[in-house]
Amino acid sequence: MSSRLLFAAIADDDTGASDLAGMLAEQGLRTLLVIDLPLAEQFAEWSEGYHAVVMAEGTRNLPPGAARERTSAALEIVGARAPRVYQVKYCSTFDSTPGGNIGPTIEAGLDLLGEAFTVALPALPVNGRTTYQGYHFVNRQLLSDSPMREHPLTPMTNPNLVDLLGKQTARRVGLAPYEVVEAGPDELEKYFQALRTEGVAVAVVDCLSGTHLETICRACAGLRLVTGSSAFGVGMPSVWRERGWVEELEVKKEAPPAATQDKGCLVVAGSCSVATRGQNAWMADGGAPVFLVEPCELLEENFGRAALVSKVRGLLSAGRHCLLSTTGEPAGVSRVQEWAARRGQGAPALGQSIAGALADVVAEILTDQPAGGLVVAGGETSGAVCRRLGLGALRVGRNIEPGVPLCYSLGRFHLPVVLKSGNFGARDFYGKALAAVSRPGEYLI
Repeated sequence: MSSRLLFAAIADDDTGASDLAGMLAEQGLRTLLVIDLPLAEQFAEWSEGYHAVVMAEGTRNLPPGAARERTSAALEIVGARAPRVYQVKYCSTFDSTPGGNIGPTIEAGLDLLGEAFTVALPALPVNGRTTYQGYHFVNRQLLSDSPMREHPLTPMTNPNLVDLLGKQTARRVGLAPYEVVEAGPDELEKYFQALRTEGVAVAVVDCLSGTHLETICRACAGLRLVTGSSAFGVGMPSVWRERGWVEELEVKKEAPPAATQDKGCLVVAGSCSVATRGQNAWMADGGAPVFLVEPCELLEENFGRAALVSKVRGLLSAGRHCLLSTTGEPAGVSRVQEWAARRGQGAPALGQSIAGALADVVAEILTDQPAGGLVVAGGETSGAVCRRLGLGALRVGRNIEPGVPLCYSLGRFHLPVVLKSGNFGARDFYGKALAAVSRPGEYLI
């Protein structure tokens, strides 16, 4: 069996990693999602027999220097399997701050691999994320006019990605504009070469459609390092197949795990996005038990955790699906941030504290109380829950909706897992996710 990987990606959060992994699995590539930095021996054992590995490293809200170091460490681990192609993966809404972390993590990839040029493709047309003349749009709204402008940790107020990325890196950032992409893959590849000759190290690429994405992936096929959204997971596999890279690898053949029909599933929502709030309302309207936890109370020492845990455990045991949420309207988020500020805690630290406390509750609920599956909404929440539960690595299946696959945990808890970006999914997404959890054989490859 070949010990080489076809593709390895380092992602800045767990839902983004799941997003990319699901796109690859949807294209028929056997894909593994790894949480954090495993020991080299553990990684070798887990990753043998897979086409692709995506490492979820939670770097988005780390200090830029720490994010760069963690990305480098992850690249070194996957480098032992000699991937043909590497990706530094970040969100299709370019979640970051003027100081990082996208620029520093791209620098880590360029430096560790000894590359002088790469592309930045945050667009993901299938989910309404597009780039035109370097300006980024979310569902036809400028990034700065979209709901991302109110993100509690990474408010996005600058839609000019060439300018924004240029402030995050000392390397020169350029643009591959719409008209060059329209000219086709050969012309775009020539344009990349011209940018490289001019000293551009990172080229932001315009992308408005699936046709553009195909053009970009063909033009990037010779690059050892790409950066951007999960769009590469949509467009690259067909190019790899044309080159014979997929078929030359031997992969494992495993039967899917059996479904757990008699236990309820736990849905955990830590995102305050418009999409997740609508999904929470849909689940409540359907009659599911909803446990809305006030963040200020959750972080207090006298929080009544035992009673909450007991109620949810009883319902799961009886086969009921439950929603545990800390989300609320923007006014409520502002109120919590003001409360934290009076205690000397800024928004990033507050977000991590809430996610960590919620993960502790989830761990208590699931310990000694098997669940039919776990659905988590929100990047920071997913990261905290995955690490607190020791999920380790997840076998990735096909998408439930674009960017959100069904996974199966190989670590401490063996159960179906769905990790959803806060901004992803239709209003009835939880219903689709719970149906997928009950039929793992239809999704896991």
